[in-house]
Amino acid sequence: MAVVPCNRRRILVVDDEEVIQKLFSMVLEWEIPEADVEIAANGAEALEAFATHHHAVLLMDLHMPVMDGQSAFMTLERRCRERDWEMPRVVFCSGFAPPTELRDRVAGDNAHCMLSKPVANDVLVDAIRPGLNLSGVSP
Repeated sequence: MAVVPCNRRRILVVDDEEVIQKLFSMVLEWEIPEADVEIAANGAEALEAFATHHHAVLLMDLHMPVMDGQSAFMTLERRCRERDWEMPRVVFCSGFAPPTELRDRVAGDNAHCMLSKPVANDVLVDAIRPGLNLSGVSP
């Protein structure tokens, strides 16, 4: 069975704060206009959205209601393995220190990274771009 690839045009912003959702979406839409930016308010919504659209990058907060970022990441990894889906790049962005288990897991895998809020626009965009492949991608 072939692995279902991520859609290299799609970014999913996962944060429970509406102001952060809007800010990150605006920055990404301005700096990477060829990408499609979508929003989820928690980890459960992110998993549902990913199952449908296979975003190339998830920009995810750690502390959210319903399902936090660490739980969503671990569930996403498991589902991708079980269903032969390509694992997206996950960029965590939080104002809190990440749990040790997650920090160690991300540090050992250059596909993912951690950013601290507040984050400069250029740092945010530079963390997102490696998960995308927008040259020659048709809409």
